[in-house]
Amino acid sequence: MAQLSFKKIEIEQDFYSSNLNLLNFCKANFEHYGYVSAYRFQKQMQKYGITLRSRTEYHLSHKPEAKTETFDFSEVDDFGIEPAIGKDYVSARLPEAIKRIGILSDIHVPFHSMEALVCAIKYLKTKSIECLYLNGDVFDFYSISLHEKERDLRDLPREIEMCRNFLVKIREIFPKIPIYYKMGNHENRWQRYLNDQAEEFAQLHEMQFEQFFRLDKLKINFVPDWQGFEMGDLLVVHGHEIMAGGMNPSQTTFNKTFCNTLLGHVHRTTATTKKTGFKKYIHTFSTGCLTYLSPKYYPYAQHNHGFAFVEIKDGAAKVENLMIKDGKIV
Repeated sequence: MAQLSFKKIEIEQDFYSSNLNLLNFCKANFEHYGYVSAYRFQKQMQKYGITLRSRTEYHLSHKPEAKTETFDFSEVDDFGIEPAIGKDYVSARLPEAIKRIGILSDIHVPFHSMEALVCAIKYLKTKSIECLYLNGDVFDFYSISLHEKERDLRDLPREIEMCRNFLVKIREIFPKIPIYYKMGNHENRWQRYLNDQAEEFAQLHEMQFEQFFRLDKLKINFVPDWQGFEMGDLLVVHGHEIMAGGMNPSQTTFNKTFCNTLLGHVHRTTATTKKTGFKKYIHTFSTGCLTYLSPKYYPYAQHNHGFAFVEIKDGAAKVENLMIKDGKIV
């Protein structure tokens, strides 16, 4: 009996550790265990109670328990990964207390249109604006442009002087309200020129745009390039950030921002209104310029003079996108 019990245990262990079904196991091992045929061996295994079912039950009852280890991710700082070197460019936001804003764009000093500029300033004065937003390309920087230049117009010292004087006059005209200066693609010429022509000076604090043009002394707020500005539910950008343009710049803008948006840069007054499936209206605008309408490099441009006045009520921005012709609002 002890020999039979030992034989049963041996067969059972071999079968339970095998991946063969019962018939194939018997065919492969009947001679090893001293049986004359696989059939006789299978009958004996059945007597021992060694079956496919018993093997399945054995494996289920001896299944190893999975060890669950808890891991507190709040205790891990950064897994040793190096910090990123970039950042997201998020929009700045106008203080909620400000409700009436004037927006002037693309003045291109010293190539400004005096007639159009004076018209826009006079209108904004009548509106008692609480904030003035200079929406990029306020200065031209013609003298340091990479484009072909007329030699008799290239005078960087004179251009710098006129740009500085312009900001002084703007502060005198609007002495008490906040003024914001948004960097446009033309203002970018300043830093690019320093990097290319005077790298040793490019990083000096005194040579940075807001210091060199005395924005800090005039208490004019600096808005960096590639940063939008939110006024209520209206996003204001210069335009080069979203590469606006085409036959209808406001439509192009809608296709890129999908929110109420106003931009300069394109020198044209356009407006687009769309309605969402929730019956919410989205308005996009491009403003006209306050510079020459037919410059030598583009004499047949479809440009027009213009500016904008924005009034915010209950967080919603109402935009007057105004055109100027012959020094008068039309």
